[in-house]
Amino acid sequence: MHDITLSVILGAWGAILSTLLAGVKIWEIWRDRHRIEIGHNFTSDESIGHSISIRNLSGRAFILSYWELVYGAGCWPFRTFDGLRSPDHDVSDIKIEAYSTYTLSFCDEDHYGWGPKALKGRKIYIRMHVAGRKPMLCLVYPTDR
Repeated sequence: MHDITLSVILGAWGAILSTLLAGVKIWEIWRDRHRIEIGHNFTSDESIGHSISIRNLSGRAFILSYWELVYGAGCWPFRTFDGLRSPDHDVSDIKIEAYSTYTLSFCDEDHYGWGPKALKGRKIYIRMHVAGRKPMLCLVYPTDR
């Protein structure tokens, strides 16, 4: 009888401890995930140009290997994309440090239209290829906030 009680207590203690450690691990993964925010500043002056800010809100740096700005129309899964801007082919990786911002500038010949006539009911997205992750698509304009 004493052996059964001891084995039940040890089993319960092991189950509680393993559940607690699993919870801590899930919390660490959630805390350390990549969090990226996109901001924009659009102007009508071509010499000043547009800027799109990529903010790294996580505690780890990441490498942006490629990006492209696209017009998107429709709803998933029937959404279609048209290319708007992309970097030169000889561009190298961009390291964005933890809690910092990288700004993309579009002035002079890279300036693009963002008014209702240019958008034609579409939205502007940025597709980012981050090293070690699948490409992510983020809404730039119009923001739904």
